[in-house]
Amino acid sequence: MIVALTPNLSLDRTLWLDRPLTPGQLHRAPRLSVAAGGKGPNLARIVQALGGQTCVAGVVAGFNGTHFRTLLAEEGLQGILEDTAGETRECQIILSQDGSHPTEINEAGPLYAPDAVARLLTRLPAGQVAVCGSLAPGTPSEAFRAMLRLLGQPVVDSSGLGLQAALDAQAGLIKPNEHELEALTGRGTVGSAQDLYARTGVPILLTRGAQGAAYIGAEVCEVAAPVVEVRNPVGSGDSLLGAFLYAREQGQSIPDALQLAVAAGSANALLGGPVHFDAAVARSLLSRTFVTVSA
Repeated sequence: MIVALTPNLSLDRTLWLDRPLTPGQLHRAPRLSVAAGGKGPNLARIVQALGGQTCVAGVVAGFNGTHFRTLLAEEGLQGILEDTAGETRECQIILSQDGSHPTEINEAGPLYAPDAVARLLTRLPAGQVAVCGSLAPGTPSEAFRAMLRLLGQPVVDSSGLGLQAALDAQAGLIKPNEHELEALTGRGTVGSAQDLYARTGVPILLTRGAQGAAYIGAEVCEVAAPVVEVRNPVGSGDSLLGAFLYAREQGQSIPDALQLAVAAGSANALLGGPVHFDAAVARSLLSRTFVTVSA
């Protein structure tokens, strides 16, 4: 079981515009999709599509929280959810027909609710916990570190204070992208990840966009991504992590798991996001990935 614990869940609204986005102008969206969102649900979608067991855990609030529960159930994803005051946030993903990178507008979300989080933690099933996404507004750093320690050695996919807390708590794995690693170490490179691992002992899964990904731990493994037509890259990092955790749970080696992970991230970008993910497409891209392993 892979438990996708998301501190700040959302409703993800993806809008396809009728023309390129121009600030200050009226735009129409002939197509719209709304999904239970956040990094955790995206990760869980990929695990489930690949054939693994998973659940989505987090705190929801208000009308949007009710909508979130409904959308999650409609996808057949198990939810372990607690309610709090406020309103689950909405995140807008705006796509233009010119193929430019999506514009994203993310709301803040409800305030950190320690009582709801405490209740939630008592309900989590046994399995690999992946703590995914930004922290709820007002989350004390020490409270987040304490939660990570309580969870044992979770995988953490966050940024800024969340990543630093994961290192402090000796998480089992962190998954920064190059920009997040640069903010943490001053450089977003495999070399800086190796230095960080040497200092902390925490393995790193570094996502590198169109270049692929690297695993840095007792062994170093890099996988180059296949060239694909990018329809919507949002969620590709979540897809990559979900596939990696699924493969490791199935007993695959780190190089094989990373190869599937990179193929899944590329499939996500090709197919238009995690809601459209197809495991068969991901597996068809495996032969177009390239693995390099070093001691």
